[in-house]
Amino acid sequence: MEPTQIEKWWPRVDTDVKQWLREHQGSTDIPEHVQAGIVDAGGPAGARLLADDDWQFIRTQSEAVD
Repeated sequence: MEPTQIEKWWPRVDTDVKQWLREHQGSTDIPEHVQAGIVDAGGPAGARLLADDDWQFIRTQSEAVD
């Protein structure tokens, strides 16, 4: 089964979950409430950690636009 693409679930993630992910870039220890927020938004479930591409997407979404 192919992993759910972050582009599809990120817009539905609650703001507090997005903020945690932005503040903890690259974390390998994601708290349960953050994992639950990702799953509730349609993201991956279970023990799968976010891939490097997912963290890059989050970084890109967090950058200020000129």
